[in-house]
Amino acid sequence: MTTSATANDARLPSSQKKQRRASVSQVAAHSPEALITYRVSVLAQALSRLVDASVQSSIGLTSRQWRCLVILNRLGTSPSGTVARMASFDHSQVSRVALELTEKGLITQVSDAGDRRKQILSLTPAGVECLRSGIPHSLQRQARLQARLEPAEYEVFCRVLDVLQDEAQTMLEEVREGE
Repeated sequence: MTTSATANDARLPSSQKKQRRASVSQVAAHSPEALITYRVSVLAQALSRLVDASVQSSIGLTSRQWRCLVILNRLGTSPSGTVARMASFDHSQVSRVALELTEKGLITQVSDAGDRRKQILSLTPAGVECLRSGIPHSLQRQARLQARLEPAEYEVFCRVLDVLQDEAQTMLEEVREGE
């Protein structure tokens, strides 16, 4: 259990923290599978592999391509940077995926009239049909995963994810401020 000083220190920007090193016993006792970051990462990788396998077999897309289609459907015609932010991808990933989806005829990509560096992405009718084919598989995955939890557990799970995502964003900003 952490002391209140240690807990308070965890919220300080890195520039205000003392440089610390783990003791030999802390290194020996360190168990990554007990860490939130480790467990969420392992789960995220397993779910990503599941989505990859599912969308590849059902509609012939990668999970990145699928995510961009789903996000673009949610946003409507949008700049690629907006799609990147919403999909949690970097801009270069969206650029590559947008080119692939354009080649497949699932989206259109045009330069912004006001800023030729910006790409504006839109779904094509074929992209909408692809979504119509893929969404039932997505809903089935969601239903099966959600069925493993009681409704109250799922509600708590969603709240916990929101809290951890918010704290991770705060911590990332603190790290960046300390650079």
